Amino acid sequence: MENQHRRYHGLDALRGIAMLLGIVLHAALPFMVGMPISIWPTDKYSSESINVIFEFIHIWRMPLFFILAGFFAKLVIDRYSWNYWWKNRLKRIGLPLLIFTPIMGASIPWIWTYGWGKNSSYFFTLEGVPWHLWFLFHLIFFVFFSFICISANSVLKRLRLAFIGSLLSYFNIFSWVAKFKIFQSQYPIPLIILLTLIGIWTAFDLIKNPILSALFFAFGYGLYKNIKLLDFMKRYWLQYLIVSVFFFVIYLSIYKNMDFLDPSTWETWAIPYSLLKAINATLFSYAFIGLAEAKFGNYSPNLRYISDSSYWIYLIHLPLVAFITFFLFRFPIFVEFKFIIAILSTTVIGLISYKFLVRSSIIGILLNGKKIT
Repeated sequence: MENQHRRYHGLDALRGIAMLLGIVLHAALPFMVGMPISIWPTDKYSSESINVIFEFIHIWRMPLFFILAGFFAKLVIDRYSWNYWWKNRLKRIGLPLLIFTPIMGASIPWIWTYGWGKNSSYFFTLEGVPWHLWFLFHLIFFVFFSFICISANSVLKRLRLAFIGSLLSYFNIFSWVAKFKIFQSQYPIPLIILLTLIGIWTAFDLIKNPILSALFFAFGYGLYKNIKLLDFMKRYWLQYLIVSVFFFVIYLSIYKNMDFLDPSTWETWAIPYSLLKAINATLFSYAFIGLAEAKFGNYSPNLRYISDSSYWIYLIHLPLVAFITFFLFRFPIFVEFKFIIAILSTTVIGLISYKFLVRSSIIGILLNGKKIT
């Protein structure tokens, strides 16, 4: 089937699930062993099993999301145009950022104060920006970066400076990098090495490293045209998953022996830690992309609903899940139960609010690009 008309229901659902898993991650943080209370209010009890769940999801979720963002960016550009993609991203990402950033500034600070057990009187601050919206800032940066490069290339060609324009166009990292063979391999060892070298400087933290997130985006951008690799992922997703789990177990053994607040520890473990993060991020992404297309490639109304609602739920979930987990601190029950209660409560609130307040409203048009009845 030609890419021009092919529908990627599985990948669309996978993108939605990746966004919703943010609820699980943020519900986990107050109950994790070793979580500094200065960063996140914590319960007096914690659970190693919750640490494992957090690390498992965290190691591949945002790399996978950026891969899928790049994939669907190329899909839109090929089916419409660069101009269409720029305008679409400004509406679907830029406007929500402008709207929800002050909303977070009006809700998150006092909820954190409440979690720390202090006077939780209302106050507004943008300290801590961009919070959980950081990936939207990365995506909007990619939009502006590509716009500048391609627009400058066009202007220089009109001025008969085509050579300079062509040279500048190479700095459109998504088109340029995606052409390299290391971004097209069924056995992504060179890609993993590159990701390790780029990621080691920020402990493979994508928030502080837009170059790293751009590389994942560029990989997804190239994957859209690489039908051979996508079909290979579909056939061998289980093998990718088995290898990923093997390396994740090794990662956990290193993670448990690291003191991230001790610089000398990082000097010892920096290379193996970053390498294992790169391996897991890449291979789990290969596995889940293949799984999604192999098993969920056909249209499903339930998966489509998850996909449509996920953006809204992600935007609003952090104040909700934080308040619920902090409220549960007072109850003498197992932290695993608190963890599950927080996830389910936040998800239910998100789904109900989407159905009755968002789905058929102007907010739904803003987030999903169309009115859904």
